[in-house]
Amino acid sequence: MSRTQFRRLAHEALAASADLAGFTLVSAWAGNFSANDLPVMGVATPRERGRPGTLASFEREVLLQVVIKRLGGTEIEDQLDRDAEAIEAAVMGAFGTERITLTPEEVTTTLNGEGEAVIGTAVISFTLQYLNPLRR
Repeated sequence: MSRTQFRRLAHEALAASADLAGFTLVSAWAGNFSANDLPVMGVATPRERGRPGTLASFEREVLLQVVIKRLGGTEIEDQLDRDAEAIEAAVMGAFGTERITLTPEEVTTTLNGEGEAVIGTAVISFTLQYLNPLRR
């Protein structure tokens, strides 16, 4: 599989999740969003590493991230935690169905309350590992 296919699989799983209904899915993270655009969610594969595997292939490790932004109030961190759990369940389920090894690595959250409203951001990170044949 390729990074494109990994992003597509994650995107489809997130779009199908009833727990994440109401999010606008974006294919590329485009920086700033206004409060009217929220909630938004995007999928990215910002890093891929390789290392020797076998004589005919090498191991690849891909960082897959789901990033969400939403408006919130005093309970925004709790909502971001619920969102992260729903994202993990959707993505892990979809990749498990395809028999792709996926490990949840990290959830980070940040809050920005400098404007008129509090905006919460969560980044849910997964690591994918697979063998890629050597090209000759």
